[in-house]
Amino acid sequence: MNSSENEYKQIQLLDILPNQVLAFDVYIFLPANNKYVKYINENDTMDEDQIQRLKFKKINELFIHKFDIDKYNRYVSSNIRALLDTDNQQKRQEAIKSAAELIINSVDILSSDGDIIEWNNNCIELTKTVIDDIVKTEDIGIAYDKISEYLSGSPSLASHSLIVSSLGVIFAMSLGNTAPRTLTEISFGGLVHDIGLGDIPTQVAEKYLTKDEMTLVEVALLKEHPRKGINILQKIIRSKNITDNVLKIVFEHHENVCGKGYPQGLAYDDLSYLPKIISIADKVSFEMLDIDKEDISLKYIILKIIREQESKGYGKELLDKRMLKALLESLSHGRTK
Repeated sequence: MNSSENEYKQIQLLDILPNQVLAFDVYIFLPANNKYVKYINENDTMDEDQIQRLKFKKINELFIHKFDIDKYNRYVSSNIRALLDTDNQQKRQEAIKSAAELIINSVDILSSDGDIIEWNNNCIELTKTVIDDIVKTEDIGIAYDKISEYLSGSPSLASHSLIVSSLGVIFAMSLGNTAPRTLTEISFGGLVHDIGLGDIPTQVAEKYLTKDEMTLVEVALLKEHPRKGINILQKIIRSKNITDNVLKIVFEHHENVCGKGYPQGLAYDDLSYLPKIISIADKVSFEMLDIDKEDISLKYIILKIIREQESKGYGKELLDKRMLKALLESLSHGRTK
């Protein structure tokens, strides 16, 4: 890119909502000409046809001037509040997913303490919305169907994070945890559990989400994302809502009960309670991607995971088998509480 690249900040095409007045100029980068070209003027809108044309051309990244970051963050925050403010259930499901995508994709361009506070508030607002949807749905099967609607054909960090957050709430409630603080922590922790993926090479993160084969170097880079997630939350996003339990979820969600996980190789007795729930939710989220039949139940997935663990034998378990069996029992009764 040219010498002016530091003047621009990248945003995602999905951050732009159709027919919404923009408070900033939007640019596209033309590699052939090595230059940024204005695509939409401030105070103009981008309609659905324009968005679809960019998608067709596989242009998923747009750019704004760095001095417009504050305007952009206000735009994102306003969109999140507007998206969640609807009584239509189908639109609400779409709004929750879109809000998650907007939040996740705004992380790397936050520029001030005010932006960080707004981002964190948006995370809390979204997680409370997810919790509210699930708590009001006593039947686990229906709650699972709702979560399935969050999953797009090709997984993204946002959709995966939202699914893990939602499943985490269901699992916590199924295990008898109904305290609002606990549910908020596990929902927030689930939403940001993979935030460190944004600080490793994009191709590695994509391979992880699509479960593609990795080189040894790529695996080593992947194993850094829990530590990088902690650094982002502690050094950049600092907030009273980022509790010790949220940090433990981010740091320990790839540990496992046999002690062969990462980044520390903790074993069963050293693992914290909430991260073990999110580890199960993380596994279930990926299992959901592998299932073609839409009518496959959450109970089927949990049972499949239990049988796979038992086939590996003692000392090779990845997930807490007591939790898995307790979840299976709760699922058999079909209720979260």
